[in-house]
Amino acid sequence: MRTPPVFAPPHSLPQLPGAALRVLTPADFPAWVRLRDEVLAGLAHPDMYVREADEAAFFAQHSLPRGHAIGVFLGAELVAYAMLGAPEPGEAGHLGAVAGLAPDAQARVAHLASCMVRAGWRGRQLQALLLKLRCALAQAYGRPLCLAMVSLHNAASCHNLLAHGMWIAWTGEIDGLQRHVLQIDLLGHARWDLGGSRLIAAGDFAQLRAAVADGYCGIADAVDGPRRMLRYARRLPDAAAPGHAAVPR
Repeated sequence: MRTPPVFAPPHSLPQLPGAALRVLTPADFPAWVRLRDEVLAGLAHPDMYVREADEAAFFAQHSLPRGHAIGVFLGAELVAYAMLGAPEPGEAGHLGAVAGLAPDAQARVAHLASCMVRAGWRGRQLQALLLKLRCALAQAYGRPLCLAMVSLHNAASCHNLLAHGMWIAWTGEIDGLQRHVLQIDLLGHARWDLGGSRLIAAGDFAQLRAAVADGYCGIADAVDGPRRMLRYARRLPDAAAPGHAAVPR
């Protein structure tokens, strides 16, 4: 695995004056756990994010040199974080295997593993910033296929990922939980056959699975009265030339 760039010294953030961005280290683990305790306690539905059984192992797996963990700090307070994983083909939990990618493609996968923002600091585009930074790091690792797992109950995270150019490539059960796997190819430019698109209720697990099995991907969300809907379309051949880099919107 390539050595990625690091953020040193800490970078300032214009959308949050006084905040700084830096790589998390083992010394930040207690603050990371406290942030997660706060965020998870406030979830509207417990399935939106299920805590890992071994948080210490998860933190180590997504920290240098095996991955990358980025923190947003206000003084000594951690107000947001995001993690990037670099799984190897055949490794347990590899989302590329879940989504049916070939072994050679799995070697180019990066996991957008976890991102949380304290309630008081939401609405400042921190999640969007951390998504773009992780995609840039994935390219530095030589892993342009970025995948993320999202609960069907987590409408906000699904919306944010779709809004930045990702698409739902797979829907099914992972460890007994109903999950989407979203994807973006940073070296391609996805195009969609919108003429044959479908609108499916965001909570209709059976129809969402059937659409993916029929060759459709979820590309956007929409509101139909009180219902949240997902738009599905078939992918057209890529128009981008080899080596062209796509950047999340």
